[in-house]
Amino acid sequence: MTEPTPLLLALGRQTLVLSLALPLLLCLRRPLLRRFGAPVAYASWLLLPLLMLASWLPASAPAQALRATVVARIEPLIGMPGTALPADPNLWWPAALAFAWAFGALLFAGRLVWLQRRFMQDLTPSGDGRQWHSPAGSGPALVGLLRPRLALPADFGQRFDTQQQSLVLAHEEVHRQRRDNHWNAMAALLCVLHWFNPLAWLALRRMRADQELACDAAVLARHPGSQAAYGRALLLAQGSQFATGLPWASWQSTHPLIERIEMLKQHSGPAARRKLGLALLGLLAVAGTGTVHALHADSSAPASGEIELRMEIEIRDTANGSSRTLRSQPTVRVNGSTPATVMFHGAPGKPSPDQVSIEVVAKDIGDGKVDISLDLKKGDPLVSVAKPRVITKDGMKALIERGNKVGYGTGEGGEMISISITPTLLGKPKT
Repeated sequence: MTEPTPLLLALGRQTLVLSLALPLLLCLRRPLLRRFGAPVAYASWLLLPLLMLASWLPASAPAQALRATVVARIEPLIGMPGTALPADPNLWWPAALAFAWAFGALLFAGRLVWLQRRFMQDLTPSGDGRQWHSPAGSGPALVGLLRPRLALPADFGQRFDTQQQSLVLAHEEVHRQRRDNHWNAMAALLCVLHWFNPLAWLALRRMRADQELACDAAVLARHPGSQAAYGRALLLAQGSQFATGLPWASWQSTHPLIERIEMLKQHSGPAARRKLGLALLGLLAVAGTGTVHALHADSSAPASGEIELRMEIEIRDTANGSSRTLRSQPTVRVNGSTPATVMFHGAPGKPSPDQVSIEVVAKDIGDGKVDISLDLKKGDPLVSVAKPRVITKDGMKALIERGNKVGYGTGEGGEMISISITPTLLGKPKT
């Protein structure tokens, strides 16, 4: 089966973007923290979805006018009715690879669902239904996506003093305002889709750490002079693994505590420096997305879907007062740069002196246009004698005529080959 090929191509393209972008972000993380602060370092992770979206933007179709007929001289071509050979054999590995990816993605997605269900089983709603109560000793968390609610441990009032409680609640409110749970869910989904890429899981942990550092900085900016109390609250919240690894809960116990304590001393930097850092990120985003899209647009990678070609081949030879005509109407499917082959007077591995081969490649170039290239070969061994090309539209017949029209039909002799091709883009809705 070759149907999974477009999926594998898209997954490979996204893996390439991830594998190039993530090392860059991981290398930039520490300098951004030191120079511009945690908010800028956390904002840098937005570059990743931007770069991935850029790789999906449609490439511009070549600025070429539609051509319907090409005429040129070739050597005489004669033969017997041919057979169409498949463009891409039914290989097992694309389907096996797609199955392995899907199985792994479902396995990791199932694990997240299981963690979420186990997490929710330990929660009980408060009397007013606005909060959750979690077991004593657990950490506070903001839970949910559509209606995020606080999950506070049963010993919240005993473990944290009044000032610490206020700071913890302020921390969770920052998460709510920034919709961090939604970003966490998006990052988790990305890791599920790229479960085989260790860089994705490493980046998830680093992103979550930067998220907490940025949240700490926002809380301390709103509560100046509370670094000591906030640091003690962090220490008190580290005793439990409750909610670890969930993408829908904040205030995790997996972030590096030492780093958070150290960053409390430099949480607030000059506003001008933060603005400069964000401006630099903006320039990097524009340059990065432009580069990714340009590489995608200029790429010679094969089209994402199969193209069916209905061909009508007619070869006429009127030499020496005789006339011989060959007609064949094969239908072939092509996918990418692998050619479909129509052969006359021969077969692969069984050549003949008068064999003729017509190899055809078709590519979807956008806007319903199809770029079709042919390679006409003859002899033993096969030698290319012409390489016509035509650009037509989905469902529109294109005609390629090649040969010597001089003397054709006058009794003086002549050779003529006529190939009409009607492409059909498979798997796309018709308009």
